Amino acid sequence: MDINKNQLSQIFTPDYIAEFMVKNVKNLYLAKQNIKILEDVKILEPSAGKGVILKYLISEGFKNITAYEIDQKLETSLLKNYPDVKFKFDNFLGSNPNEKFDIIMGNPPYLGQNYNAQIFQELKENFSICKKYFVGNMDLFYYFIHLGIDKLKPGGLLSFITTNYWLNKSKKTGIKYLKPHITNDCFMIQYIDLSKIKVFKDAKGQHNCIFVLQKKNSNEKEKIIDKYIQVIQINKNKDPNPLDHQYNKLLFSKILDRSNHNSIKIYPSALTNNDLAHYDNWNLLYPREVKEIITQIERFCIENEKIALLGDYFSIRNGMILIKDEIFILKESDQILIKEDDILININNEFTKLNPLEKKRLKKIYKSRAIIPYGYYSQELEGYVIYFNKFEFSKLENGDRESKISKIYPNLAKYLKQYEQDLAGILKNAKENSRDIYYPRRGSHIRQENGRSLINLEPLYDKSPKIFFKFISHDNVFGYAMDQYYATSDTYFLWSKKPTEFTSLFLLAYLNSNIVRFIFKSRGLAMKRSKTKIEKGIPLPIFNGFESKEKNSIIKLIQILTKWLVNSANSISDYEVHDFRDELESTSHLNNPEKKLFKEMIIKAINDKSEEDIQSIVDNLFYQLFDLDGKRIDYLMREYYYD
Repeated sequence: MDINKNQLSQIFTPDYIAEFMVKNVKNLYLAKQNIKILEDVKILEPSAGKGVILKYLISEGFKNITAYEIDQKLETSLLKNYPDVKFKFDNFLGSNPNEKFDIIMGNPPYLGQNYNAQIFQELKENFSICKKYFVGNMDLFYYFIHLGIDKLKPGGLLSFITTNYWLNKSKKTGIKYLKPHITNDCFMIQYIDLSKIKVFKDAKGQHNCIFVLQKKNSNEKEKIIDKYIQVIQINKNKDPNPLDHQYNKLLFSKILDRSNHNSIKIYPSALTNNDLAHYDNWNLLYPREVKEIITQIERFCIENEKIALLGDYFSIRNGMILIKDEIFILKESDQILIKEDDILININNEFTKLNPLEKKRLKKIYKSRAIIPYGYYSQELEGYVIYFNKFEFSKLENGDRESKISKIYPNLAKYLKQYEQDLAGILKNAKENSRDIYYPRRGSHIRQENGRSLINLEPLYDKSPKIFFKFISHDNVFGYAMDQYYATSDTYFLWSKKPTEFTSLFLLAYLNSNIVRFIFKSRGLAMKRSKTKIEKGIPLPIFNGFESKEKNSIIKLIQILTKWLVNSANSISDYEVHDFRDELESTSHLNNPEKKLFKEMIIKAINDKSEEDIQSIVDNLFYQLFDLDGKRIDYLMREYYYD
């Protein structure tokens, strides 16, 4: 099988990284093994490249080294520079899994399956390890980990530098076999986070890590022995003068010397090996002192002896997935004209007036860039989506549906008929009904929890309170709308599964609060299209935990302040101070004379129209509600999660 170096995205390991990895794994191995003679330690380098790791293995005293390299162009120089290394110029993935080693280390090639399906198909056909562990959405280096684990002796160490995306992936996103293989056969004993620094000069997406696995022996497997995971977190260079490699080299030398540096954090993860789930996110950057805060938050989220999660109460679903956005989302002046109460649509380059029923089929639609905390930017209107509701025609057959649509909505039907061939072709390729050219593909309904019936979302999009967020986001920004708000597929909506004791305003405030921001950062909940982390990662407060009169009055005050934030974010109306004061007076939390200064602070923030100050007040109320120290949370955020 011929895979050239461009296909393998061959990027060579920097010298200082190779030196660090060799010295680091040597220290770890000697600390765990009663061995003095390095010549007896059997080493494997599965992707030798130019041999930089080999250079440091030899200089550190290792002798029994085997190395694989697929690039034939490197053969001459490797044989010349490292004559004592046992080279195999073959694909490592075809090597014998029964040949065992004490240490395996390297920088395996990175190649995503999504855009290289043919290469992965050939790998499956040629190598048994690839056939055994292939799964969609994987990366080539997964195979190197699988085979590396198989080739390790019990107690042996595997150390690779890879991208870090696989740690945050779930079963549906490529790690179906990888994480179970690691947790069943190995301990993760060290994780070094390199995502804040640039390691490879020419590589895209500098989100790397170095990890060290230790192969379990039969006793450790049988007794389910647990081990802690050492985390080393490296922060980026704040000094613009030193070059990246100089800064990096300094930091790695400090780690080896066990010297202190303000850009290095070393701690045991609050997750131990027995906490690592087969198919979920491995959030290793989770210090124990951070876990203490999370545990305190979760104390108020207990229902039936379990922690209630956002996904227990809400279904999280995309907005509109249309057959083709360019056809269904109508832009003013191009596809439609709006003249006072009339709307005209472009059919075959002529603008035709829509009837009253047709106008109701046009809905305001937004992309995720419109979303802001507590609301949305109305000026970011993407256009007007043609929204035919299948529920309106649910009792009709396909042919009768078309006939009725053409009768009730003649001009919209003519408009879509212009693109019938294109729309039907898209549906056919997606193995969907090619006659359904009038409807959204997804996002018009959701299935109820029991799975038996569908919920029509049109009335909810049109008039009900809605909470939504971007499907790619690094922070907890949750928008809100009570008026008509439809969104494209890059937006997620929260749809209620079952009743909650709290109002939508309280939930909105909680989701936008500093408490949830802390949860977001500490649990690595940054959104990258996958909603699973949000569903399973955000604990939901249960009102039984707030039984005191004082805490109930805090909840009421949070809701009043959130109402102001919603009005402010959406420019619905000016919230008069005297109206607001009346509502404040009704909360027992502010009736105490000791709260006089606090009440004045709130009134001043309203007078100043300061959303930032009101948000700060809401955050402090949540700290009181959850019995938390806000200063402690701010410290931990600075210490671990901000550059």
